[in-house]
Amino acid sequence: ITARIALRQVRPRELVALGNTLSQSLQISELLALFTKAPEADFTLENPQTGANSLPVLLNRLAADLQPPPGCTELLHRAILPEPAALVRDGGVINHGFDAELDELRAIQTNCDGFLLDLETRERARTGIGNLRVQFNKVHGFYIEVTQGQIDKVPDDYRRRQTLKNAERFITPELKAFEDKALSAQERALAREKWLYEQLLDALQAHVPALGALARALAALDALAALAERSLTLNWCRPVFTAQPGLDIRAGRHPVVESRLAEGSAGAFIPNDTVMGHKARMQIITGPNMGGKSTYMRQVAVIALLASMGSYVPAQSCHLGPLDAIHTRIGAADDLANAQSTFMLEMTEAAQILHSASPHSLVLMDEIGRGTSTFDGLALASSIARHLHDKVQALTLFATHYFELTTFPATHHAAHNVHVSAAESGSGGGADIVFLHQIEPGPASRSYGLQVARLAGVPATVVNHARHALAALEAQSASHQQQVDLFAPPPASATPEPSAVETEIARLDPDTLSPREALEWVYRLKKLAGR
Repeated sequence: ITARIALRQVRPRELVALGNTLSQSLQISELLALFTKAPEADFTLENPQTGANSLPVLLNRLAADLQPPPGCTELLHRAILPEPAALVRDGGVINHGFDAELDELRAIQTNCDGFLLDLETRERARTGIGNLRVQFNKVHGFYIEVTQGQIDKVPDDYRRRQTLKNAERFITPELKAFEDKALSAQERALAREKWLYEQLLDALQAHVPALGALARALAALDALAALAERSLTLNWCRPVFTAQPGLDIRAGRHPVVESRLAEGSAGAFIPNDTVMGHKARMQIITGPNMGGKSTYMRQVAVIALLASMGSYVPAQSCHLGPLDAIHTRIGAADDLANAQSTFMLEMTEAAQILHSASPHSLVLMDEIGRGTSTFDGLALASSIARHLHDKVQALTLFATHYFELTTFPATHHAAHNVHVSAAESGSGGGADIVFLHQIEPGPASRSYGLQVARLAGVPATVVNHARHALAALEAQSASHQQQVDLFAPPPASATPEPSAVETEIARLDPDTLSPREALEWVYRLKKLAGR
């Protein structure tokens, strides 16, 4: 609204809203001033990066900025009607009592109905025409209407204005004089309103800087109030800032994922600890897809961001060292409009991180090197991890499916392995995977890719073929035999033995069964399946 005032494009109803806001902002300013003086208020915020005890200073500044410009609220309430027309050109915008000339012109219009009613009564008495009517419309103005059956009673001073099928419309010298006065008053009143509105905009120009500061103060207070409400409602904790680089998050949670889980029946969010510092700057994170690697990484970044902006955080406790930036390489996307493939975009973002990150940065690398061949991707991922560890020395969360990288901590002292845990229920090829979403030390034992594909609904024949190919690849890797054809059908020996149900179904001939025999077969198969 302030910007529209500066551009002289503000609408009347926006000025009413501004006046109401200024009335409220005065009350908020007074409340904040009292709040900062309360002896029981706890404002201890020890942040070595921004200075201790900065909240009272901030709230006092907000209280000052929330003071309405002197005279602005009163001017708006005096000048604009409580429920004005949408546009100035429609009239009915300037308040009653604001301008004497406008009030006089409006009085002429207001008294119009009374004059017409009085004239109609007098003319009926003078002419003896009982159904005579005095009316007005925007096309023909004011007129006296007489039905065709009463035309012989019309006086000589009546002048015909319009002929209708069943009536005639007339004008008299007295009515004509009033029409000129009334229509002139309407036009003059509208012109006066437009002029007064322009004068009001002129007067408001001096208040634009103060109104801009008030708008920014309201926005800041809105953000602070929202963060305070969320912190209280969702049981967040106050972070503690330290001078030493690193972070120590206990029972950290992702606020968005936690909220979505609480809405449904998927269970409670599993919190996780994150401890990083000079001797543990990098985490190599492995584990299955859908296991929670990305959620874990993002929750660390969200907690660091919330703490850095002055908010409480979704954790049991949080100690945070100085951070200058949060760099992320997450997700798969392309930029075809600028001729960048998915892999090119991934490498561009990785290059920016390697050039920009510092020892005080938090870096998230999620599945780097996926868009090229296995050996290319593995080589790039290992080189990027080495550069982040040795040269950049940033706090780094490095999620990968390249299990070869789990040997990285053995030769790099500040790196260590963690994994998201999972378990299998059942046995054999049809075992189901259960994601535990718990971060545990050490590398993952396997990736569970086939189980995830099965959960996603990939046909069983495809999953079985992939399982055969995986076994062949693992055997080849162990014995260094010649390359396996991944598209060859599995050998006969790899075909699983048919189950009892499958054996019975194979010898079943549906065309020869009576309805009763078919029903018996159903019970027999159900009994076999139950075993």
